[in-house]
Amino acid sequence: MADLSVTVNGLHLPNPFIIGSGPPGTNANVIGKAFDEGWGAVIAKTISLDASKVVNVAPRYARLRAGKSDAPTSTREIIGWQNIELISDRPFDVWLDEFRELKRRYPGRVLIASIMEEYRKEAWVEIVERCQDLGDGLGVDAFELNF
Repeated sequence: MADLSVTVNGLHLPNPFIIGSGPPGTNANVIGKAFDEGWGAVIAKTISLDASKVVNVAPRYARLRAGKSDAPTSTREIIGWQNIELISDRPFDVWLDEFRELKRRYPGRVLIASIMEEYRKEAWVEIVERCQDLGDGLGVDAFELNF
């Protein structure tokens, strides 16, 4: 098999195929399946220190139609979909436990934490430090920052 490994800014990936943040990185079980299938890296669903602030909305998906909005809906062609994807509503400590488990089970895979916080430096420092120090010398490999 061909060697598809790549190094980007010092981060070595077994291959350049990365799953982006969102539903495919919603928990350790799903992320583990992605690693089992050979993905080089996964960006976990976006997390924050206080998941209780996340309020789920419905509906999350809508048809995107061509034409003027005042024309009858039935006459306007569907040209795409709109969605709203929120950050994780799972507790931060649960994520830390799952990150630790994933790094133990898949030491050769790249795990990227997608993080978002309020505009307080202390909160950003805390979330980064806690994701970097999961115990036993384990930590996430990189961060995706959401401002």
